[in-house]
Amino acid sequence: MRAEGRAGLQTDFVLNDQVNDYPIRSVETVASREELDEFVRSGYQVRRRLLNQQTAEVLGAAVLHLAQAEADHPDAECLPGMSSYIRSLLEKDEVFHPLLRLEPVLSIARLLLGPQRWIDLEARLNHAGCEGVAVPWHGHLPVIPDPLPPLFCFPHQIHCLIYLDRITEQEGALCLIPGSHLNAGLRIPLGDQSHQPGQVELFFEPGDAVLIHANLWHRTVPSTPAAGFRRLLLLGYVPSWLRADVGRGVPPDRRLTEKLVCAEGTEGTGDAGDAETRELLGEFRW
Repeated sequence: MRAEGRAGLQTDFVLNDQVNDYPIRSVETVASREELDEFVRSGYQVRRRLLNQQTAEVLGAAVLHLAQAEADHPDAECLPGMSSYIRSLLEKDEVFHPLLRLEPVLSIARLLLGPQRWIDLEARLNHAGCEGVAVPWHGHLPVIPDPLPPLFCFPHQIHCLIYLDRITEQEGALCLIPGSHLNAGLRIPLGDQSHQPGQVELFFEPGDAVLIHANLWHRTVPSTPAAGFRRLLLLGYVPSWLRADVGRGVPPDRRLTEKLVCAEGTEGTGDAGDAETRELLGEFRW
């Protein structure tokens, strides 16, 4: 899945992989060097019209269907009638599979984080007409110690938030603190929803997205009674050698990605997956 755009940067990465004779991984993106540098500094980048209106509607319907199907499951992460959090989307509906190669965000992630990535896809849904639904200030990877150990592995990840509904003041702005991903000393109390110095407020149309560093501080403004649905996808780009199982959420009934990772030429397995697809779905070996 590729968004239209101009020709941009290309980088040829040589992997320090002795066994495979130091392979080259080429990454090309329509993003400019200035856009990438600004993302590194600020920790976020807005991408308008990343998806078209029709695609946003189709994906929004799929998110709503899954939220309804999982609402009564004992492992469901939801506040009935208010909000739901849905995990493992790639295993639950094939409509999400094209997002594995969503451009330009995949190439941006590879250029900034390195070419070896795997992808996680989750969703959040706030129901229409609910007042006061909000997410307080938080970062996604709160694991940085103080003092910082000399060989600490900093948790760099890029998370792409794709909005499937229009977000106005009724639904509540997304608030970000630019540069906060670089400020390990910033500490905001749990549950805090107050205005923070330097925060920016963002609103979205269906199909718009914002890329954030996983540790950028962000929150949402509480919704009003006139709020519509707030459906968004959280597309995470993670180093191939990192593994994470949060152990929460409704598990998939079956693994819909299996046909994407089967060996080419295997009979009766549907689409065959290449090495890149298997890597994007989490397969990695030293």
